[in-house]
Amino acid sequence: MADQYLHQQNTPGEQSSFLYYTALTGGILLLGLIIVSAVLPPVEQSRDAARRSTSKNNLKQIGLAIHLYDDRHDLLPAGSIETAAGQPGHSWLTAILPYIGEEPLYRQIDFNKAWNDPANQRPFQQSINVYHNPKIQETVSPDGYALSSYQGNQLVLQPNQGTRISEIRDGVSNTIFAAEAGEDFKAWGDPANLTVPSQMFAPGKNTPYVGGKHVLFGDGSVRFLSELTDPAVLKALSTPAGGEEVRDF
Repeated sequence: MADQYLHQQNTPGEQSSFLYYTALTGGILLLGLIIVSAVLPPVEQSRDAARRSTSKNNLKQIGLAIHLYDDRHDLLPAGSIETAAGQPGHSWLTAILPYIGEEPLYRQIDFNKAWNDPANQRPFQQSINVYHNPKIQETVSPDGYALSSYQGNQLVLQPNQGTRISEIRDGVSNTIFAAEAGEDFKAWGDPANLTVPSQMFAPGKNTPYVGGKHVLFGDGSVRFLSELTDPAVLKALSTPAGGEEVRDF
């Protein structure tokens, strides 16, 4: 009905102008969609690069905090600490809180009780930017605890005991201290926030970024390791005193 009315009301010249206008605006719209399609990939690449940079910097801050802890205690933080009752108590990420600028939060924690004891619920629900990789969407566990995007090397950050730097006989520059997690994210207070880096690219394992993940070495450096890294090299980089030969990686 509307088309019939338009046909009756417009002269041939007006109809021609209308059709030209319609074609012109349609062409402009199509051109705009093409431009947007062409621009989106570079924009997304830029965002991904920014996320990578942030995550890399987070690991550097974690590395610095570990060394500040070592300067203070002459030991690396224990990977996990059990309570007097033998239950999971606290994590290495909790131990380094004062050295990433979170001492007020650290002071809120009752270390006589486990991290997930109701008395400690509030501090462990606090999100910590340094512990979050912006690529990861998961930030809170189903029970409300703030998650970590990073895992410690359990061969270096051992349970209930700190390792001395002198015990890392393979050399700190050849030993992984921590790495980005790609799945199975745990609360930063959870003592189980550990991994064996030699297994991080095992079949079926996810990586936060295409092709690999960032890892923190004991000398404070952060490198992006490819998921195609030789498993023998990964094993050598995982052990603190394995005596393996580390080839180029």
